[in-house]
Amino acid sequence: MIFRSLKLAPATAVLGSALALGVGPAPAGAQWSTTEVHYQAGRPLSNRDHWAVAPGTQHILTFQHASGWSRGENFFFIDMSCCEGAGGANREIYGEWYSSLNLAQISAGAVRGLALIGGINWGAQAKVLKVTPGVRLALDLPGFAFANLDYTYMVSRNAGLGNGGAPRERNSHVVDFNWALPFGIGNASFSLEGHGEWQSSREMEDGAGGWVDAPYWILLQPQLRWDLGKSVSGNADRVFVGTEFHAWINKFGADGINEVIPQALVVFRF
Repeated sequence: MIFRSLKLAPATAVLGSALALGVGPAPAGAQWSTTEVHYQAGRPLSNRDHWAVAPGTQHILTFQHASGWSRGENFFFIDMSCCEGAGGANREIYGEWYSSLNLAQISAGAVRGLALIGGINWGAQAKVLKVTPGVRLALDLPGFAFANLDYTYMVSRNAGLGNGGAPRERNSHVVDFNWALPFGIGNASFSLEGHGEWQSSREMEDGAGGWVDAPYWILLQPQLRWDLGKSVSGNADRVFVGTEFHAWINKFGADGINEVIPQALVVFRF
């Protein structure tokens, strides 16, 4: 899931988000379905040397779709991202596809379900390819529309520096907590949602024919959404505005390289 130019998608989170945030007409075979277009823009908080930043305002346009059936869910998104003043260095078309397969309903404390998950992460400019099989624990937390704890084994098939792409990596482990917490203030409807993930340390090619140790990373991407459509026109679950706070520690597995970007967010749902 790395080398999404401006952020990592909470891809496994979105598998459950449609259950929380409203659904539209479902395609054949699906029990629910939701499609969204997102626009995000933001500037890094710091330009100090040890912060990994690109100059100017960063922009992301995302198309994403999620649907579910009796035994699981499907999700994919396509990102188009760029940054002012960076030329082509921070422009990317990036996509992810994920599916889950429910295995069992469980009643053990906060755990209510077990599922298999798997996906593919792909980046055009960076020549990224990841395959991510894993498992999910569906959690039952008070007030949450959904909450999941996911483990995936990230199998890296990047093209490599010698082929003009992202560096080759050894395989690694990812743990991701994703959630949606709806709430209201007066007549206004809000949702605090997103994900936080940890990826284990691993080796990465150094460009000189060898391998170097790359540390773990932590990525946090909480969103605060306001249901603007409901508040203005009464057409709920169609237009949202808000913010996403993007914090990436050891970005791309580079020790001490960090990125913090508050981003404005607009979402159109179909």
